[in-house]
Amino acid sequence: MRTCNRFDNYRDKEMDAAQRREFEAHRTVCEDCRAKETLLDNLVRILKRESLPMPDLAGRIAYQAFQQGSSWDTLVISWLRPGLAFAALTLVLVLFSFVWLLPGNGTISAYSEYKTLMDEADTINLEERMSQVETNSDLVIWLEQEGN
Repeated sequence: MRTCNRFDNYRDKEMDAAQRREFEAHRTVCEDCRAKETLLDNLVRILKRESLPMPDLAGRIAYQAFQQGSSWDTLVISWLRPGLAFAALTLVLVLFSFVWLLPGNGTISAYSEYKTLMDEADTINLEERMSQVETNSDLVIWLEQEGN
């Protein structure tokens, strides 16, 4: 490993004593390492001298999160908010129209209703039951019983 590449390890104090002595001996003869060290020392000194205010990151993040924009993605998201309600309404309309349009749920014609009633009347066979009635009182009793 080239000794100049170990400059960061030296700065971060990640070397043992023997490696530090070896790098310090290299630094005395290497112009690049000395220039790099001088540059970093000056940068640290300037940063320590300047009092930089701590940025209010939480406030900036909250401001940007709640800020309304007019970009296309904001418009898409605003349309998706009522998406579940719109989807549920669409599903109900589709199901209702499917049930409404099923065959057999259409209107009943008067002829088919008449035919159904006549078929039922034929199965009742009233003449046979009326033959059991002999008097007017039997007729009244039969009408009361059969009428219910």
